[in-house]
Amino acid sequence: MNDKEIFRQKAKDGYTVCLAAECPLREHCLRWRVGEQMPDSVRFYTCVNPLHEDVATQQCPEYRPDEKVTFARGMVNLFNDDMPRRLEPAVRYAIIGKTCRTYYYEYRNGQRVIPPRLQQFIRDTFLREGWTAPVHFDTYFEDYDW
Repeated sequence: MNDKEIFRQKAKDGYTVCLAAECPLREHCLRWRVGEQMPDSVRFYTCVNPLHEDVATQQCPEYRPDEKVTFARGMVNLFNDDMPRRLEPAVRYAIIGKTCRTYYYEYRNGQRVIPPRLQQFIRDTFLREGWTAPVHFDTYFEDYDW
């Protein structure tokens, strides 16, 4: 599936779009690009308010870059035999503290994707706890950060 088809499907699925024509970030914003692919058959859709004071500026809080990022899935193999036993609870509680218990288990079992920011948080937690070896999640894939 090419990007145009992906954006068209996101538009149909109800992704919040932006139609601020004067926005300096629009050429590389997912919300704008999905909005461009909005089919005429869609009667109602969710749109960013282009009149809001922060929208259509260089610091737009609704801006989503149109670059693919690397997501991870699963943490079952994250804790290997070489790691001290104390690391697992420290990392688990840190992730639960940042997200919640349900999300932790969904991340662990691969039911919820792990975004790049959370991957870095987990790596930083391992470093803080004294583990300097590379941290590898179960699988990786690239997608847009919707």
